[in-house]
Amino acid sequence: MKDRAIYNGYGSCPLTVERGKIILAEFGYGGKLLPSLPTWLIDGTRPSRLAWYMKEKILPPIYFLAMLKGREWMAKPDKEIVEETPK
Repeated sequence: MKDRAIYNGYGSCPLTVERGKIILAEFGYGGKLLPSLPTWLIDGTRPSRLAWYMKEKILPPIYFLAMLKGREWMAKPDKEIVEETPK
């Protein structure tokens, strides 16, 4: 048996609903909600100023200085166990 990484369809869209407020929508295949932050902090179904601040000030440095260089510590792939067939 060995592990194989699988992609769950995660996507994130900052939806601007008014000046200074966005909805940080995080979802997977079939529209299933996949929040990466606790909902008491940022609820992906309601507009918030904290989500706007995060999109405006916090996420750009993480994206440009880490993720584009291949450093991703927040997201780990789901795993599935694959049965190896004898050769």
